[in-house]
Amino acid sequence: MSEPGPQVMARFVGAENVERGRDYLEQLDPELHRYIVEFVYGEVYAGETLDTKTRALCTVAMLATLGQQLQLGVYVQAARRQGASEQEIREVLRQVAVYAGFPSAWNALATMNAALERFKDSSQESQLPAESQPVAGAVGG
Repeated sequence: MSEPGPQVMARFVGAENVERGRDYLEQLDPELHRYIVEFVYGEVYAGETLDTKTRALCTVAMLATLGQQLQLGVYVQAARRQGASEQEIREVLRQVAVYAGFPSAWNALATMNAALERFKDSSQESQLPAESQPVAGAVGG
């Protein structure tokens, strides 16, 4: 866990979003910003037990279960950055239906679709590893 919080944050939310996120959180509450960067990213997300893809997919499941649509969209994109396929994210959200209810999964899938469209529009899709690229003709791909 020697990696600084801002570097870990950049890996999950995209380097291009760190400054904007910092400015937003600093304006919202500087102490909350410090806590998120130092603790969430600098300690929890920098942990070595889970790989970054698994960590991002777990976060997607938890945010969907809690109905936190704004953050869910951010972490759907983070999961893609970490190599999760759209099909893997969909499967995680199907699990949400079982444990948190169909309305939670339905809302989460709608958020996922919008987040993935924004992700594709930002041209980050082409920078992903080949194994996480959508397959032509695949369901949801």
